[in-house]
Amino acid sequence: MTRSIKKIIRKIRSDKIKNKIESGKTTFFLNPLEEVAFKFVPGKLGKSGKYYAKYYGQNEFEIDCDSSSVLKGVMDGKPIRKAIYDHYQLGEGGWNKDIKDTTTYKVVSAYYNISTWLTRELSGSGR
Repeated sequence: MTRSIKKIIRKIRSDKIKNKIESGKTTFFLNPLEEVAFKFVPGKLGKSGKYYAKYYGQNEFEIDCDSSSVLKGVMDGKPIRKAIYDHYQLGEGGWNKDIKDTTTYKVVSAYYNISTWLTRELSGSGR
């Protein structure tokens, strides 16, 4: 893909994430280069919303909205479904055997494998 096409795609994804956040909807997005998934939960009655993050294989934690990780996630990330976010904390060594939705399992597994491969390729350690 040429650089300009990648830039256009990144802009479209970023706009989609920003529009959902601005419209006050719960939003899930992923920054695959940093391997962190985010969740935005809108505030009630005019209060500002909260952001939560998960690094792969770890539990969710609240993150400051001014964090550079959140900014990078919005600008360079891609929207994801709630099911992918919910299962993102599962460890690399094995998937939770209680997952009933095999479609979600396959999507999360494939997405993680692509993300890992892309990270290795970009860092030069995949060669």
